[in-house]
Amino acid sequence: MHGDLQQFVRDALGRGLPRASIREVLSQAGWRAEEIEAALRAYAESDFPVPVPRRRPSVSAREAFLYLVLFAALYTSAFNTGQVLFAIIERWLPDPLGRTSDLGRLGDWVRAATAGTVITFPIFLLLSRAIGREVEREPEKRGSPVRRWLTYLTLFVAAVVIIGDLTTLVTHVLGGELAVRFLLKALVVALIAGTAFAHYLGDLRREEQGVGMIRSSARPLPRLAAAGVLAVIVVGLILSGAPREERARQLDAQRIEALQRLQLTVQGYHGTRHRLPESLEALLHVPDGVSSEDLVDPATGRSIEYRMLDSLAYELCAEFQTASVEGPRGLRRTRGMGGSDFWRHGPGRTCFRFEVAARR
Repeated sequence: MHGDLQQFVRDALGRGLPRASIREVLSQAGWRAEEIEAALRAYAESDFPVPVPRRRPSVSAREAFLYLVLFAALYTSAFNTGQVLFAIIERWLPDPLGRTSDLGRLGDWVRAATAGTVITFPIFLLLSRAIGREVEREPEKRGSPVRRWLTYLTLFVAAVVIIGDLTTLVTHVLGGELAVRFLLKALVVALIAGTAFAHYLGDLRREEQGVGMIRSSARPLPRLAAAGVLAVIVVGLILSGAPREERARQLDAQRIEALQRLQLTVQGYHGTRHRLPESLEALLHVPDGVSSEDLVDPATGRSIEYRMLDSLAYELCAEFQTASVEGPRGLRRTRGMGGSDFWRHGPGRTCFRFEVAARR
């Protein structure tokens, strides 16, 4: 608050001048209405001959901690909510030029973002409720310097995100790129940042106008935002799949990776010895070859099946728990075997046939 204005209001109240007269003369002098009201609110209305100052909020370590955690939870929740929505868009409208391995990582993407939202959003709600109750008991805490600084920082971040989002959108429009996937992602960013901006800007306006604290539950925007985040969490949990099923898929991915290492090692074995190995144990003696762990199933401990078909062809077999829909994650495309689609499998025992190049 401006020192001259505060001193003037104090002197005027000390002389017994009515508040209406003080408002009028300050308004004529060019002071804004919110500045005048803030200066008058600094002193209690009382019959005491000397102006009685109201209790001003002071910055405490506890208050700074609560607000820092509150806004950190807000930023993390907003980011993770956007990540889940992006993943939903990717699943609904997959990129036709995207790689199969990118689709395979979608589950990890959704799980990480959903987990972050599940943890941070309840923290944000609990702290918002706790701080709201404290402000109801002590209305002067609405003017907390920590709260105001973090609120304006949030407005700044939200404004920068909105400006960047709109700039990117206009750039793509001018370039003739109007893909539905991009438009939906731009809408997600604008919606999340715009909601945060509108909510906290409204809080600051009510505070500057001297309006009392309004509970979040009585305002439609926070309730709609909370309902939207909860809906995103539910969808994220559905897309993440059951933990047991995901564990089975991870084990199947490890089986495929083990089979691929074995296939590459057998190829190298034939390239140096000009014959196929009699058994997989022979690969243990190949420099930079496989380890004994690669020869067994990661879950059951049973040996991976290897069978020679002729001098150039062989099979590797394993028992899978799930069916691969989008191909294994992170596999290199293998020439002559249909790329990563070669490794598709169903639940149960599956064999993969390989042929090594004949020596010329």
